[in-house]
Amino acid sequence: MKRILLISLAVIFSSTIFAQKIEVREVTGKFRNGNQNALSTFVYHSDIKTVRKEFESLLKSYKGKVSTKKGETFGDDLLIASVSNNTLDVYAYCVDTKDGAIEVVAGFDLGGAYLSSSMHQEQYARVAQIMREFALKITEKAYADFIKGEAKDLKSATKAHEKMVKEKSNLEKQNQDYKKRIDQNEKAIEKLGKQIEEDATRLKEMTTEYEKLKKAESKIK
Repeated sequence: MKRILLISLAVIFSSTIFAQKIEVREVTGKFRNGNQNALSTFVYHSDIKTVRKEFESLLKSYKGKVSTKKGETFGDDLLIASVSNNTLDVYAYCVDTKDGAIEVVAGFDLGGAYLSSSMHQEQYARVAQIMREFALKITEKAYADFIKGEAKDLKSATKAHEKMVKEKSNLEKQNQDYKKRIDQNEKAIEKLGKQIEEDATRLKEMTTEYEKLKKAESKIK
């Protein structure tokens, strides 16, 4: 039953990952410094701790100072060359969703204004691409790890199956050996039975003869 459940979960997992399309949306982020314009994307088949850690690593690659407090990550004075020649600040947080995906919400403070599609069209497109590539990379890694785990489980299940097949074969061989031994024993029992009957008759004759000899001994004077 457990194996059937695992297989069912694997089918659901694989069908789900191919059904998901990683996109980036423009949303209102609820940050500690207030509601701000932000970008949102989803990472699938991972966990919030891993996604947060990976997003921190992404921000750190832009040479700024990155810290996380009470679930909100802050990237201070980041230099994202493809977006701006000036440094910018990033506020981000992750949310567990009902379907198991992790939503990443990030606001980009360009200095006086948060990144938006209406005010910063080209820059928004570049940041959206960065967010999408991040989500795709982490999702693909999560799926690769899942496949690795499935390969390990398959190897273990195959080994267990082969062990059962071998055990069955050994038991069948033992049964054949037992049957052969039983046949041999039955033949030996039959032979001994005949010998016992013959010996019983001979033993009776010897007993009778012995008694005669004993009586004859008493007559010797």
